[in-house]
Amino acid sequence: MVVSLCGISYALVDSDPQVTSASGIQSLSMSTGIWPTDEWSISTPEDQGIDSNRLGDMMDYIRVNDVDIDSVLVVRHGHLVFEEYLSSLYTADTKHSIHSCTKSFTSALMGIAIQEGLIGSVDDKMIDYFPNRTIANLDSRKQSITIEHLLTMTSGLEWDEWTLPYGEYGNDVTDMFQSSDAIQYVLDRPMAYHPGESWTYNSGGSHLLGAIVAITSGQTLYEFAFEHLFEPLGISDYDVHWSTDQNGYYAAGGGLSMRPQDMAKFGYLFLKNGTWDDEQILSAEWVEKSTQTSFIFNEYSGYGYQWWTNPTDVANVYSAQGYAGQFIFAVPSFDMVVVFTSSVPAYELYPQTAMLFEYIIPAAIDGTASTVSTIDSVTLSLLIVIPVPALLAGAYWNMKLKQVPRRGSSDKYRRRD
Repeated sequence: MVVSLCGISYALVDSDPQVTSASGIQSLSMSTGIWPTDEWSISTPEDQGIDSNRLGDMMDYIRVNDVDIDSVLVVRHGHLVFEEYLSSLYTADTKHSIHSCTKSFTSALMGIAIQEGLIGSVDDKMIDYFPNRTIANLDSRKQSITIEHLLTMTSGLEWDEWTLPYGEYGNDVTDMFQSSDAIQYVLDRPMAYHPGESWTYNSGGSHLLGAIVAITSGQTLYEFAFEHLFEPLGISDYDVHWSTDQNGYYAAGGGLSMRPQDMAKFGYLFLKNGTWDDEQILSAEWVEKSTQTSFIFNEYSGYGYQWWTNPTDVANVYSAQGYAGQFIFAVPSFDMVVVFTSSVPAYELYPQTAMLFEYIIPAAIDGTASTVSTIDSVTLSLLIVIPVPALLAGAYWNMKLKQVPRRGSSDKYRRRD
């Protein structure tokens, strides 16, 4: 069997025991009964079907190219098989800012709130959860914004956090937190499109999602997260920091800091379809919907419910992603979670997705089957560009990619110069 991605060809020879994933790729049967609530089970890469030489090649690539990676973790079949800390500033016990990876946590908390009956459904209207606020620029378009529109970043609100760096006035995230009321700032934004018409990266919409969970639960977003998510996963209060806005609402679009091992726990929860030690923390339906591609950016990338997606012939990957190169990758067809924390400077490319496809996934293939792979410099450059639509705010300001039209549009991108 031969599959390919951007010119990399993988010749797979059957190796038992295997199952066939939805993408048609065969992989080892998934592990059961291994839960890192207290601590991760440690194993060697080879014992879990991973070629450590490939991982060594990745580390050489990081060092030779001076990539500002702070940590790399690989989990396979429930075992932590690879853990490296490359910066003297970080250890396994150091909380790392995960920036916009926070959005994926907020999405999960929204799913839990719906499960708990606190919120009706994703079809509920946004403004119904802010009845005591006077909202500017209120028209029929804004009145029709749903929770799902916020989740998929298709609210239609006018928003721009990519042209100017964070911290500069004119960047909507900066202006939101410099205003007297971050929630009101987002609610008052004028409409640029009909809801569902266009995709716009919008951390303000994520902040509204967190506020809705807090309002309906009667708890802070952190209190709700600790009770329903962090504590069941064994993530302690000591190992989490979450910043707040000017009025005490937790920054649902990018305020979390946590240990890389705990980031991996969150990815593992999704890998296990929302179950944790025989408890259904998050419904399998929510996991599936969240990680499906709702909007396609190009052949290799899209967006779900605050998750980025990379559907390919090699593997169907979805990820939480954050500024400066924070990544939580889930690779269901290989029963694998991969975490990167990084300090990549603004304006520089993020190579993490390329490294996943060039080194880590091939390492899992090499460990379980006879593999022939070839790659050239052009292919590598394409892989590095795979996350371009998965732009983490600040990484590609100079490209000014603002709007992605809804699925089915004839134009791939809309740019506002």
